[in-house]
Amino acid sequence: MEFEWPLPRVLLAALTGAVVVALLVGAGTSSASLGAYNTGWDGTSQVSAAAEASGTSTTVARNVSSYADTEPDGTLAVVLSPDDRYGPAAGTVGSFVRSGGTLLVAEDYGSGGNELLRAVGADARVDGRPLRDEERAGPSPAFPRAAVNSSHPVTRGVDTLVLNHGTVVEPGNATVVANSSSFSYLDGNRNRTLDDSETLRARPVVTVEDVGNGTVIVVSDPSVFLNSMQERGDNAAFLTGLVSRHETVLLDVSHTRSVPPLVALQLALRDSPLGIVLVGVLSIGAVLALLSDRRLPRLRDRGRPGVDAATLSRSDVLTVLRNRHPEWDEDRIQRVTRSLIQSDTNEGTDD
Repeated sequence: MEFEWPLPRVLLAALTGAVVVALLVGAGTSSASLGAYNTGWDGTSQVSAAAEASGTSTTVARNVSSYADTEPDGTLAVVLSPDDRYGPAAGTVGSFVRSGGTLLVAEDYGSGGNELLRAVGADARVDGRPLRDEERAGPSPAFPRAAVNSSHPVTRGVDTLVLNHGTVVEPGNATVVANSSSFSYLDGNRNRTLDDSETLRARPVVTVEDVGNGTVIVVSDPSVFLNSMQERGDNAAFLTGLVSRHETVLLDVSHTRSVPPLVALQLALRDSPLGIVLVGVLSIGAVLALLSDRRLPRLRDRGRPGVDAATLSRSDVLTVLRNRHPEWDEDRIQRVTRSLIQSDTNEGTDD
């Protein structure tokens, strides 16, 4: 027998499908600023996109243990303004760097970046005071433009970086590869005005230093890597150059809170063979249940009083169907009647 869902059920199914799709999209993306899975203006999904475009493989590190599982040589680890302190786990990152890995730490006002730099043995530190420039900046003084040493391997081919409410780097013994203009100042009291106590001069915003056999790059503004900032200055070229010179990019999200639930589940399953088997078994069970449920409408129709072809004559079945389904045309009623009678005849012969 043909089966058609009534309009209310169709509408309910459509609404349910729309809700499920919305939940999946929400669970698979992030709205957190600087989030690696945030495709909006304030996300950093372009980091992995640039790696993919350059043919560089990308690994997402939800746990610091991923550093130990990654070959340091040829790997760029990216840490963007961590929300939490690394604590003892920073020792694993330090081993990665000393063994030949490259660590990029982009920080502005948080303490997590400096704590990690200290733990891995780097000299550079992030100042934490807002950098402003009234003369050489983007749309406002909070977007200072920095001149870049384009001959250095880390910044080759890059002339200008544009910051977005960034700060500066205290280099220590690190090599400075990008400086703000001589019109820039640190807004210590954060009143967005150049005061008598604030000095105009060029200041470091990007440094590079050797630590053991590896390299530590410090950028004084993680916003340089925002999706919306890739079109400003040579920010996109800076990002592309960083990822393209490495075989692997390790996106360290172990100390951020921006991993969407669906992505977290996917990454957890990837690390759990038992979880993959369990999901596979549940998926097969769901498919079998769905296929089995498709037979229910016919069985229910045949079980209704007055439509049992085994106890009704052909004319009785026709009468019942015409009364129950006045919207059906005669051809359909005849076809359904033949189907019912034939089905009950076949079942009778099976005995």
